Amino acid sequence: MKKFNSFQLKIIMVIAMFIDHVAEFIQGTPLWFHYIGRIAAPVFFYLLVEGFFHTRSKKGYIKRLAISGIIMLIGSSILMYVFNRSIKITNNILISMALNLILLSSIEWKKEASNKGLANLSIGISFLLTLFAEGSILTTAMTLIFYFNRENKIKMCFWYILCSVLILTNPANSIYESLFVQNYQWMMVFSLLFILMYNGERGRKSKYFFYIFYPVHIWVLYSIGNYIHF
Repeated sequence: MKKFNSFQLKIIMVIAMFIDHVAEFIQGTPLWFHYIGRIAAPVFFYLLVEGFFHTRSKKGYIKRLAISGIIMLIGSSILMYVFNRSIKITNNILISMALNLILLSSIEWKKEASNKGLANLSIGISFLLTLFAEGSILTTAMTLIFYFNRENKIKMCFWYILCSVLILTNPANSIYESLFVQNYQWMMVFSLLFILMYNGERGRKSKYFFYIFYPVHIWVLYSIGNYIHF
C-alpha cells in the first residue's frame, strides 16, 4: 500500500476540498462534488492532531490558526456585504482548528496541573466554544477520537466508523435520499483510507500554504458564483 507524508495528504485533501467548495458556492454544480469533499476535513483534523504532538510551539500553532481565522472572518464579512448573495460564507475551519487545539491543550494541561478544577473549567469552556465553530460537535468528536486513540489505530478506526454511522440517525423519505441527498456526510468514513496511508513524515514544508489557500479559494469561488451558475 502506498504511503503518503503530511504534505502529500494535504495536497490531495486541498483538491477534494476545492471540488466540494465549487459545489457550495457555484449554483448548479453536480451534487457528487460534495461527496468528494467529505474526505477532506477528517484528514485535516487528523493531521492537526499529529501537528499538535510534533509542533515546537503549541501556542504559536494556535496563534497562527486563530489570527488566520479572524482575518478570514473579516474578509468573508466584507465579501458578503459587497455581493449580498443569498448564499453565505459560513466556512471557517481555521477557527474550528484553533479552538480544538485549545481543547487539546487544556486536556494536556490537566495531566500536570496542580489545580484540576481550573483545568476542568478550561476544558469545559473550550469544548463549548468548539460547538459554535464550523463542524461543531462533529469536528470536535473527530479531534478527540484521533487524540485519544493516536497509538491504537484499531480503536481509532472503530470509533471513527461509529461516528460516521451515527450521522445516519435522521433518515429521509427513502434510503437513497438518506444516503446520497440529505445525509451524505457519512461518506467521511472513506477518509480512513488516506489516514491509514499516512507514513508519519512531514514532507515538504508548507506551514503557511493552507492558511493562505483556504480563505482565498473560498473568496474567489464565492465571487465567481455571483456571476455564473450551471
